[in-house]
Amino acid sequence: MKLTNKILTIITLTIGITSCSEFLEDEIQYTREEVVTTSGLKSRGIIDDIYTDYSFRYTTDFSNEYLTDNGVANDTETILATGYWGPTNNPYNYVWQQSYDNIRQIYQYIDLVHNQDLQVYLSEGNQILNERLIDRYYGEALFLKAWAEWELLKVFGGPSESGEMLGFPIVNGILENEEYASLSRNTYDECVTQIMEDLDIAIAKLPLVYEGDENANPAFSATETGRASGLAAYALKAKVALYAASPAFNPSNDLSKWELAASYAQELIVQNGGLRSLQSFDFDNETNSDHIWRMRNDRNNNALEKSLYPPSLFGSGSVNPSQNLIDAFPDANGYPIDNGLSTYNNTVPYVSRDERFYKFVFYNDDQCFESADCSDFNALEIYEGGMDYYGGFNNSLGTRTGYYLKKYLNNLNFDPSVTTAVTTTLPKVYVQLELNDIYLGYAEALNEAFGEPSILPAGFNFTAKEVLAKIRQRAGLSTDPYLDISAANQSDFRNLLKNERRIELCFAGERFHDLRRWKDIDNIEDIKGVKISKNSDDTFSFENIDVERRNYEAKNYYLPLPYSELLINTNLKQNQGW
Repeated sequence: MKLTNKILTIITLTIGITSCSEFLEDEIQYTREEVVTTSGLKSRGIIDDIYTDYSFRYTTDFSNEYLTDNGVANDTETILATGYWGPTNNPYNYVWQQSYDNIRQIYQYIDLVHNQDLQVYLSEGNQILNERLIDRYYGEALFLKAWAEWELLKVFGGPSESGEMLGFPIVNGILENEEYASLSRNTYDECVTQIMEDLDIAIAKLPLVYEGDENANPAFSATETGRASGLAAYALKAKVALYAASPAFNPSNDLSKWELAASYAQELIVQNGGLRSLQSFDFDNETNSDHIWRMRNDRNNNALEKSLYPPSLFGSGSVNPSQNLIDAFPDANGYPIDNGLSTYNNTVPYVSRDERFYKFVFYNDDQCFESADCSDFNALEIYEGGMDYYGGFNNSLGTRTGYYLKKYLNNLNFDPSVTTAVTTTLPKVYVQLELNDIYLGYAEALNEAFGEPSILPAGFNFTAKEVLAKIRQRAGLSTDPYLDISAANQSDFRNLLKNERRIELCFAGERFHDLRRWKDIDNIEDIKGVKISKNSDDTFSFENIDVERRNYEAKNYYLPLPYSELLINTNLKQNQGW
């Protein structure tokens, strides 16, 4: 792991978040320690810089999804999901160095700036603003430290060969290389405690949310949205606790850990105004209150649309959802498509499905983003010989599964033949922490802790069923008989909840880690797709096809520590099985 010493990396721009390619073009200034510690504004760049590591990570999220049964890339096989894994080709190896580099940078800020009480503005008359900024940046520092620690724990937490559940080496200060090389991994529970302590400090220093204008609410105004907030810290506590309670990291199934995870999720819900309905799906909405921690936006963005749109919409169709995921979407009444009460008809498989299906997936004959008459674009031709099949509109583009990803996309028009004014760019929102995730975590934890989804346990304000109902209500289920059936026992509710989590959080980079923490990853199915033929009467025929193998073992519940780190530090114990 590279540990820099006297040179601090500062981004000289503001923290406006842009596309991944534009991050690489940001002007970086290498500023010596003595300059940083005598300049209030430059010193805060030590913290601002870290946000860029966690923003606009759609490509990373999609790559994570290719490791699951939810989808594939349209141009290459997902090798790591079909064969050998190891310490040298773990796709998460970057997390180790990135996290420790950021933790070091945070300690640089605390030691060189915060602990020296370096004011942001040196002129008189800015006392209140300075006090708020000093507190806020310290709170941001502790939140970002907790986030880096969380990524280490999420990716590398696991049992040693002896069976001891380990996390990451906890760092308390700026280390020299030789000090780093002598560290050992702390226990998993010690790491959880460290993260929670950091988040509690962040909560004490940060505003719950950023709101109002700068004059009325200096340093805490809505213009600062995108920075760490108290609400984001509450949400992260809930996620950390959920993982700590999960089967992979809680082998004795200590029910108190599940109860604690539910209590942390409830704390977030209460702080957020109680159990409320979720906002409509809208991926260019910059004021969606469900986005607990959304990163600053690029207000003039279309890179994702150009990458994901089907060929006939002038995109590359780079992400292809699997038939497995399509089959997970229930019918319009909320029943699984293989349930006897379902209205699903396999001769017209895209009719009368859950509303999320239409918002998340481009499918054959689809022509709708949001217009009432569903005529936003020409009907997609994903059937053999069609415009969106390989060799159709673009002879080098197509889908390997019969589907393209629509989730996250705005309704833009790239047709060069259009002469009237069209919308070709819109803001893009990237969300790291979202309310639906916390709702799902609450329902899961409460169900596991008490086993009665419809019963309100003492000390809690909402039943697991009530909270999961909010997820399904946004999907168009004003009445939900299947939820009533599933909430009759713990096992059926667990299965429903896992499926809801799969749908709600698809292509957000969550499923791979969910499958690991549930100890389900070695049981996932191979990737399926669909071959569609157009009949002479303009109807379609559908045939399932094999697309990619999935070949995980039980050892994949945990991931290997990077081999390079084991060479540097022989005190590090590798995870079991590696």
